[in-house]
This record gives sequence, structure tokens and C-alpha cells, in this order.
Amino acid sequence: MKALLYRCFFACTAGAGVVLAGCSSSNTGPIAPVIVAIKYTAIGASDAVGYGASVPCANPPTVAVPSCPGGTGYVPDLVKLLTNSSTTVTLNDLGISGAVIGPDILATVNAYGPVGSADQCAPRTQGVDAYPADFITAELPNLTGTETLVTIFAGGNDTNGITNAAACLSAGGATTAQVTSFISTEIGAFATDMNTLLTKVRAKAPNAKIVVANLPNFSQIPVGLAQSAGAQQLLATISVGIDTSVIDPLAKNGIPVVDLLCNPQSYVPANFYTDGFHPDDAGYATFAQAFDAQITAATPAAPSTTCSYVTANAKLRTAPTSALPDFSRPPH
Repeated sequence: MKALLYRCFFACTAGAGVVLAGCSSSNTGPIAPVIVAIKYTAIGASDAVGYGASVPCANPPTVAVPSCPGGTGYVPDLVKLLTNSSTTVTLNDLGISGAVIGPDILATVNAYGPVGSADQCAPRTQGVDAYPADFITAELPNLTGTETLVTIFAGGNDTNGITNAAACLSAGGATTAQVTSFISTEIGAFATDMNTLLTKVRAKAPNAKIVVANLPNFSQIPVGLAQSAGAQQLLATISVGIDTSVIDPLAKNGIPVVDLLCNPQSYVPANFYTDGFHPDDAGYATFAQAFDAQITAATPAAPSTTCSYVTANAKLRTAPTSALPDFSRPPH
């Protein structure tokens, strides 16, 4: 049944106008064996590279090896789940550790160094602690154009970087209202960048099914729980704001959304690497399973809007008064 679902899903709804024998509901005859070739490109940051996994896609974890042989991150795990006797998968992993979604957010997060650094709350030093790239500039050009599946996980580094910038603004005397306005502007920039990213993926790879994951509430993952109350409010306000304002609404436009925000597995300590931010093998496996479920579902599930993680700390009351550590960005 799953093989048939893959066959019909990727062949009949890819957008190419090609219908294989056996996919039409009017065809009641036997289905001839067909090998479905999925061409899969992953757009992401250190998650796509598999940082924290026992076998990441690169070492050091900077830019993923496109085919990621033997990897145990969610991208190669998903390839394994999608591969069966009638389905082959060709992987093009574009992950870049430390990348954010677009050049405007890259400029913002690089204007504020992290706590304890020589450039704390000042412009970051390129090659030392600067965020290195963005999806639109550095990853989009590497789409092949032949994709039948594209996954996108964006917002982790963006959340950390915007949170740090907001904390620096607060430390510099900005009011909570001013910090809230700054966050709103950055979430708006993220929305613009997501629209640009999706539009350009569709233009370059018109036959690709696009699947996007939302973010966990970063105040509730292990490293978030270790932060101050003000930092937790920032992390929640930004990560949940990106989800509810930008990513989750994509489901209404026919883009399957992998709901990490309301998935309890997103918060289990045993699913995290030692840094408390990146998944370990177990965490990446649950991530891959969540992607697989949405990719293969006849009707993808809509993201929840009512779970407790949607509201936990998701209102800025008191911003922190110092910068934050770079817990989302692996070291160079």
C-alpha cells in the first residue's frame, strides 16, 4: 500500500501532468510494476547537515555532502524511509550549518555578537562567530530543477539570532514595547523571505512537492529551559510567532507542514544532543518519521493551534538585559 501511495503521490500529483497506469481511480486492472524515482533536495541549516547525529553529513559540520552516505540525521533517515522495492531516492542535501533564511535576517543577526564574545552586542566577526550564509543566496542556486520533493526547515538560527539582537537592544535601553516592535518587524522579514524562497523553488523545480517543518517552542527545549525568564519569553515569542504567523498558514495553501511545535517528541531530553538544542540520532529519527508521515499522507494533517506549547511563554513581558550564547550555531 505504501509503495502504491508513493507511486501515485509523486507521479500523479507532481504537477507534470503525467499519469502512470494504475494511478487513475477508473483503472481497475492490475498495476504494472513501476519504479518511482524520487529526486529529493533538502534545504536547511545544521539540522540538514545532521549536527549532533552520530554520523553527520559533513565533518566538521559546515556544508553537507549532497548524498550524505551513511548519515544518521533526519535527511538521510528520511531517504531510508522513502526508499523501498519500488521507490528509489536521489538526495541533494544543501544544508549549511549556521544559515538563516534570507540576506536581510543575516544582516540583522550578524549585527549583534553573542554573550561572552569579543564582539558582544557589536557586529560579529566573519569567520569567527558570524552566521555564514542564507538559504536564498547560498542554497537556492543549487537546486537541480528536476526535484520531485523539497523539504525546508527554516528558522532555528533566525530565532537564536533575533533573540540575541532583541536582548542586546533591551540591554541598550530599548523598552519592552520597542523590543516587541523589533521582533514583529523581523518576523515580517522572515515571512517575506519564506515567500521568496517558496516562489523561487516552485519556479526552478515546478514538479517538486514542497514540505515545510515548523519550529518547536524554543523556550521549552533543554537549552531554552536553562535560560533566564526574559530570554525564554524572547525565544518563545519569536519561534512560536514564526510558526503561527508564517509557517503554519502555509498548510491552508496546500503545503504540508510538519508540526514540530505540538509534537511532544520535540521536547524529550533524550532526543537531544549534549548541547540541548540539536537533535541526536533518536531526535532526528522522530523528525524523519514526522516528515515521512506528511509526505505519504493522502491528506496531510494540519498543524495544531491549541497545544500547550503554543502558549508557553509566548508573550514578551520582560526582555533580558544581556546577550545570549550561540546555542543554535555549531562552532566553526
